Amino acid sequence: METFWESFRLDPRQPKNAPMRASDADRDIVRAVLADAYSDGRLTREEYDERLGTLYGSRTLGELPALVADLVSADSPPARLPAADLRERGARKWRKDVEEALAGFLVPSIICTVIWVAFTADGFFWPIFPIMFLGLNLVKTVVQRESVIEREVIRLEKQAATGKLPESAADRDDPDDNKDALLTRLSQWPARRHATAASLEPGRRPVDRLRRHQRGAYL
Repeated sequence: METFWESFRLDPRQPKNAPMRASDADRDIVRAVLADAYSDGRLTREEYDERLGTLYGSRTLGELPALVADLVSADSPPARLPAADLRERGARKWRKDVEEALAGFLVPSIICTVIWVAFTADGFFWPIFPIMFLGLNLVKTVVQRESVIEREVIRLEKQAATGKLPESAADRDDPDDNKDALLTRLSQWPARRHATAASLEPGRRPVDRLRRHQRGAYL
């Protein structure tokens, strides 16, 4: 019985597989268990006929586990996910890390550069230090692709072994949506940069307004 759930093409206990259509092969697996339970005396004739009718009327995988819930051990391991599926999840995790590292590189670099232009444009280009540090982090994330994928695959395999494999964040979030959000944030930076530079022009800086206020108070 420990290999019962592994007999299915997709584990019917996993929520993401529940809406999938059940095949005749899937129904035959459940029918064999019901037949064994009836022959062993664990099901009466009425119970067997009732479950068999429900089985043949089932359409999705999610309807199958309830028919054998009291006949098959709930502790039996779920079917292992294909290696290709695990690697695809790992690749999504790596792409998400790269996008976050890219945003973490561009946003602070732009902010530091705007501050340098506004205050010390003629001096030493000190933003080079945070730019180099964040750039190294971005390069490190990009080149460690296989390492990130392997760690994610190992983590998913451990969770799958306990039957607690969650839907990954990458599965819930459309990668295109993440890219669009990143591009939207980056497209807004020119307007923010001009607004910041305008607020730092002589006469419009907070310190200038404070000085005018003090002069008015003295007068």
